[in-house]
Amino acid sequence: MKIFWSQAAKKALAKIDSRYRQRIEAKLAQLNDRSAPRPDIKKISGSENRFRLRVGDYRIFITLQDNHHHECYVLAIKRRTTTTYLHEEDMPYGCSDN
Repeated sequence: MKIFWSQAAKKALAKIDSRYRQRIEAKLAQLNDRSAPRPDIKKISGSENRFRLRVGDYRIFITLQDNHHHECYVLAIKRRTTTTYLHEEDMPYGCSDN
């Protein structure tokens, strides 16, 4: 599975403590590993193909493209707070290749 990162997600990942950063990268790698247990992914209500991946106190917002390329777009990484899921419909889609 090819993973594309938005500039905001790259910036957020760089600011996160290294132990959480490694866990986030490992969880994203599990998306491609069919033998690993399925990561904690939930569909975000009100959207067609947006999901959130839970890693400790962090939420990784992604879109999954089920075309023949199997692409994952990492839109944002946020620490879980009471306002994490508010106004996610306005999240930008600018992604770039690894």
